[in-house]
Amino acid sequence: MRTRYAEHLGTLRKVGDMESNALLAALLEESGMSRAGLAARINQAQPRGQKLTRYDHTSVGRWVNGQRPRGRTPEIICEILSEQLGRRIDLHDVGMGRSAGDQAVQLTDFVTRAGSLWRQDQRSGSSDSPVISGNRAIVPVWEWENPPEDRDVSRRAGPRVQPGDIIVLQAARTRYETMYRQVGGVATRSRVVNFLNEHTTPLLSGSYGDGTGRDLFRSTGGLAALAGICAYDSDVQGVAQRYFHQALRLVPRL
Repeated sequence: MRTRYAEHLGTLRKVGDMESNALLAALLEESGMSRAGLAARINQAQPRGQKLTRYDHTSVGRWVNGQRPRGRTPEIICEILSEQLGRRIDLHDVGMGRSAGDQAVQLTDFVTRAGSLWRQDQRSGSSDSPVISGNRAIVPVWEWENPPEDRDVSRRAGPRVQPGDIIVLQAARTRYETMYRQVGGVATRSRVVNFLNEHTTPLLSGSYGDGTGRDLFRSTGGLAALAGICAYDSDVQGVAQRYFHQALRLVPRL
């Protein structure tokens, strides 16, 4: 088994995460450890005094299929397999190594990209945006299940965002959701997009602490999700997909 693993190691390290976790499957088979067994060992090895994530065989199955657990869990997997196999196992060996280009998009950069879509959609309707497929379509869902560690989303530039601004965003979401139910997504879409571009963008470019920033992003994500629904009803699937991806990412988590 180890020989077969070694033969494919060089090739598998070069492909995307969805294929490279065949390395983890091969190491599990070599070690004789079941998925449930690995999950139990990880649960036991998590540092005390911290909020713990409980894993089971289903969690390990997701990793084998291409997901990457958050936090220190990949390192713990390496430590367990190193002990079990009697040799050093690193992140690349288990298909969880990442280059700088593979890291999750920083929230500030993501917001900039989101604003670009809103401006384009307001001007032209972005009806020619293609549907994303393959790994690029999977990554946002993966990040939602294994969120980047946005430890501090505060921003120290621009006008100060006030609690009242968040209330306005939440009220807008309620208003446009009611409009959607009354007249449908085609009629509501331009109004939501205009609001995102003209009212939400300046707030995202403002100054806010971590708590206010999280409320701001969460409220913006709700509006983006509604814009996605309206775009879907308007039969612009590529645009709808991008709005749904925004909604998934615009909920910063620890």
